[in-house]
Amino acid sequence: ASTAESNANQRADAAINKLEIKLKNSASTVLKVANDNTEHRAVVAENNAVVRSEAYTNERSDRTLESANTYTNHRAVQAENNAVASSKNYTDNRFGELRKSLDHTEKRLNAGISGVTALSSIPYAAGNKFSYGIGAGSYKNGNAVAAGIQLRVSPSTNVRLNISWDSAGNNATGVGIAGGW
Repeated sequence: ASTAESNANQRADAAINKLEIKLKNSASTVLKVANDNTEHRAVVAENNAVVRSEAYTNERSDRTLESANTYTNHRAVQAENNAVASSKNYTDNRFGELRKSLDHTEKRLNAGISGVTALSSIPYAAGNKFSYGIGAGSYKNGNAVAAGIQLRVSPSTNVRLNISWDSAGNNATGVGIAGGW
């Protein structure tokens, strides 16, 4: 009985060892499959996280770019409008100054023409050794008065001196000599 028992125990031990080896192999296989599955799921999850992160980043980047472009376009339009307004104001001011200058020049010119008109309007008494005269002139918005003297220095030669004062505060002087035979 002891040999039979010993044989039975050996067979039982061998069967248990086989089962333990089989169990270890199965556990190792299950663990490997579980680890591989976990690794695969981790890679998939990581890839999904990267894809979602990139999508989120791209969306935020696009929104930021759109916002920056909108702001830049708004500022560019605003800068252009400011530049146009500034340029218009500058041009209007310069034309206003030019208009004032032209008005001032026109007044002086009209007054000068009035002065020449007054000078040419001075009458003189013919045949006298000495004569004098006064004249007045007006042209548009300019006015002037003039006075002059004439001296006969010989029977065939006369000398004249004339001066006018106009409404622009200017004066004009003329000197002339005339001769005849």
